[in-house]
Amino acid sequence: MRKIFEPIIWMNQIFKKMIGKTVSYLEKSIRIQLIATFTFCTLLGVLVGWSSSSFFEDANKISIIDYASGMEAIDGQTQWLVGSITEEGKEINIQELLDQSNHQNQLKILIIDENGKVVYKTKGAPEEQINLHETMRNVMDFKMDQVRYVEAQNLIQDGTEQKRKEFTTFYPVTVNTKNMYIIASGIPQGNVKYIVNESSPFPSLLGFITFILSFFYITKRKMNQIEAMAEGVREFSKGNLQYKIKQAGQDEIGLLTSNINQMAEKLLANIEKEKQIEKQKSELITNVSHDLRTPLTSIMGYLRLLGDAKYENKEQHDEYIKIAFSKSEQLKMLIEDLFEYTKLTDENMALDSQEVCMNELLDQLIEELVPQAEEHNLSFVKEFQEDRIYAVVDSEKMVRVFENLLINAIKYSIEKREIKVSIQREERHIKVSIANHSEEFTKKELENLFERFYKKDQSRSRAVEGSGLGLAIAKSIVELHKGEIRAEYENGVIQFIILLPI
Repeated sequence: MRKIFEPIIWMNQIFKKMIGKTVSYLEKSIRIQLIATFTFCTLLGVLVGWSSSSFFEDANKISIIDYASGMEAIDGQTQWLVGSITEEGKEINIQELLDQSNHQNQLKILIIDENGKVVYKTKGAPEEQINLHETMRNVMDFKMDQVRYVEAQNLIQDGTEQKRKEFTTFYPVTVNTKNMYIIASGIPQGNVKYIVNESSPFPSLLGFITFILSFFYITKRKMNQIEAMAEGVREFSKGNLQYKIKQAGQDEIGLLTSNINQMAEKLLANIEKEKQIEKQKSELITNVSHDLRTPLTSIMGYLRLLGDAKYENKEQHDEYIKIAFSKSEQLKMLIEDLFEYTKLTDENMALDSQEVCMNELLDQLIEELVPQAEEHNLSFVKEFQEDRIYAVVDSEKMVRVFENLLINAIKYSIEKREIKVSIQREERHIKVSIANHSEEFTKKELENLFERFYKKDQSRSRAVEGSGLGLAIAKSIVELHKGEIRAEYENGVIQFIILLPI
């Protein structure tokens, strides 16, 4: 049973696919939509015009009485009589035949010889002699003038039939080897017929109006989309780039609407980016001015004291020089960090990447910083995998990242604690973690750690000098490597996590 219906099911599936593809193509092509709309509206207009034509024809019909069939009946009866009279080998009573025709068709029938003398006639016919030539002329004139036996006086008016003309037909006939003529005349019976007086333009006009209205109605939705798109462009020209044009459909208009919205979004994003850049420039200038002015003011102050010899002894003199030198080094470090950060934020910055063993890189940095950690009663704990872990990085810049994080861990860690450094390979990246015990960090402080010139509130932490650009530089370097860096704080431990793609 299933095999019987398999072809039907198969054909149904093909038909559904064809319909689906057609609808999908129709939805995506405004050209096909216009062709389909024009075709549908044309067919609808033709249908309405054709349907209404019958109504207007009925309104313009007039009734007439057509005598053509009656005339044909008289003529046919006359021809039948001629055939019956001239039929060979058959004895026939001509008078009886004429009377029979008169009784059936109410015809006046005369048979005359060549001299016009009436030889046979139906009952009630008074003629005895006929002017043959005049009769023939009248019959011929009647046939030429009256192609159809329809005249105004034959119309039914006020329920009364007007007088009708008599129809006469004329044929030669041979009776007993003599040449004679048969003349039949009578009033033909009329049939009522209806004809259209004149064709009306209203069906064509109605069909045209139907086409216009249906085309306007169907295309109204597309016109609304175009108007909405124009309104959106006007809003964009006014600077309102947050305005969204409502997208409807998947055709070229819908695609154009989507592209315009995307263009506005990109313009808005670029403008916001420009504003952010300008804001960052302004903040950078403000922060740099502040951070440069502080050590510079100190240097100038101590140099002025030295220049004015406002010191009590040589020890104080040497102390002033030492402080001024320390401030100048701080100033130098700030300028170097600022220069480094500016280079890293350049879009054209290129990395000198090569395959590096991350275990060895971190191990070497830790060994170099062990003395500095011991000065603060700190120790390093390494949690490395036994296998070597390699990554394609710019080794010089990654050293800057790890060195900055390790030095920060030493600077800001609570003394007599451990600094844990771990590295491990995960499915899609290498994870490096540096954790140390520290004072509490709020969520907002963690979010701001990687901002330029951000320094934790020194009233709540140990006062340690720094440029405020170290973590911002570290973040820029990691992001240049398509990686991620973040800070987490939990149970008195702050942990910096770096994820580098494999």
